[in-house]
Amino acid sequence: MNCETQTKTEEIDKKEFYSRVFECISYIIHKCPLLQKLFLKWCTLSPKEKVLLNYLLRYIGDADQIDLYAPIIQGLTYWSDIQDTEGACGFSGSPQDFKFSIHEERRIFQTIILIDQVVTNILLRPTLCNEIKKLNADNSSENEDITGQGDK
Repeated sequence: MNCETQTKTEEIDKKEFYSRVFECISYIIHKCPLLQKLFLKWCTLSPKEKVLLNYLLRYIGDADQIDLYAPIIQGLTYWSDIQDTEGACGFSGSPQDFKFSIHEERRIFQTIILIDQVVTNILLRPTLCNEIKKLNADNSSENEDITGQGDK
């Protein structure tokens, strides 16, 4: 097999793998508590926060995680679309058998965990900002009379 043919075969294998990841996420989300929690958090993100998620994952994740990010998010998006169009229907069973190697499962799981951590931090940001504003407001009211002489 020449180098060009081997590269094309590897690309097809990668595309097939990413397609299987998308399908797997789409079909097991209703059975997996980790994915359910991630889905619910992801759904609460605003469009701007989803763009922020995309941006952050490009700089935080390694090459494997960045490649897996797209099919995982596509699976969440697909599930969201199904919920919007058909209601909380779920799937009774998968028409396909999803078999991944231990290495592939580890990569998928690590990427899901990373996405979950970033989404959690994005959702905490407004709360933290409000707490900082409140703390600054409390501190500024205490510091209004820094001379200790009070109002005269």
